[in-house]
Order: sequence, then C-alpha cells, then structure tokens
Amino acid sequence: MSGSQAWSTSKVLVVAAFLDTTADGDPARATAANRRSITAALQSSDADAVRSLRQQIPGSPGRAMTAVLRSVGDDETVAPDSYEGTMPWSVREQVRFMAALDAGEVVSPTTSAYLLETMRPITAHRWGLGTVGATTFKGGWLRQGRVTRQLGLLDSYAVAISTDRGPVVRQTDGDSAHVRAMDDLAELLAARLAWEQNCRRR
Repeated sequence: MSGSQAWSTSKVLVVAAFLDTTADGDPARATAANRRSITAALQSSDADAVRSLRQQIPGSPGRAMTAVLRSVGDDETVAPDSYEGTMPWSVREQVRFMAALDAGEVVSPTTSAYLLETMRPITAHRWGLGTVGATTFKGGWLRQGRVTRQLGLLDSYAVAISTDRGPVVRQTDGDSAHVRAMDDLAELLAARLAWEQNCRRR
C-alpha cells in the first residue's frame, strides 16, 4: 500500500500550502474566516472548508503543495491542483512530513506549531491513533473497499498507519472507515514504540 491515496490526510498539506502562499508562513496573517476554515478542515475534515482554502492559493495549488513536500525532502509525491485526496502519498513520505512538522520545518516554525496544535480531531474521528494517546493526528478515508489511513505524532514519534482490510464503521459524515482495524494497528504500533523506548533505557 506504499502508493495509497491520501484522502483527507491531504488536508494538512493544503493548509500548509495555503499559509505558505497567502500568509507568508504566519497564521496570524490569515483572516478569522480562514482560520475557522483551517480548524474545520483539520479537526472535522470539512471538505467545503479545505476547498475554500485551496481556491485561494495563487497560481497552481498543486505546485504550491508539491513545493512544501520538496522543502522537507519528499522527492516522490506530486500534488494535483484539485482532488488532492486521490494523490498517492506513501506511508514513508507521510512519516517524513510529520517528522518535519514536529521539527518546525514545514513552511515555518510558526506554521508547523499551528498545524500541530490544530490537528486535534473531533471526538467522532478519534479512532486509531486517537485511542492510544496521540493528540495530534489527521485521518483520511472514503468508503468500504478503499484505504483508510492516519498520520500524526505518538510518544514523540512521527507515525502513519493505513489499512484496506477489517471491519468498516460508518462515520458521522456518511463515509466509511476501517475503524476497528485502525484501532488494532494503533495498539500494535503503540506497543512497539513502548518496547523501543524500554530498550533505549537499558
């Protein structure tokens, strides 16, 4: 699944490109309405909100998003001008993106911190990584038969998980996600990270 479609995990990238091109990397320069749209896009996965932000990116939104990716060392992913959720964004490159975000390297330290603070999903979307202690993460899903995924930070590690198997639970917005399978993956990941940390302490 290394080339899986991004779905709504791409909303983080849209917001980063928006702040880079319209606010000079300073979220405080965005209008109050746009900050509300950012919150809706990252916390509620609101499609209308992210569409509004993307449409304000000057020139080619895809080029702006791809530039953000290139700036953090992703030479693989290419973002389109629209329907960015359908672009392949590998788990490996999502981990790279989250590590850069945690290091303050996505657009600017201010933008990176703002994105991390805002990526705190509503309760209905806190499955998977949200069940094992992650507070900063974004999910992406569409319907049964497609890949469901998340990227985020867990115990100071940049992480990304995805599945196309397992029980499907209908989400509040009518889409379907592999919630129980993602819960199981997150639990396995958390256990592995805990083991890694214990090994380092010895």
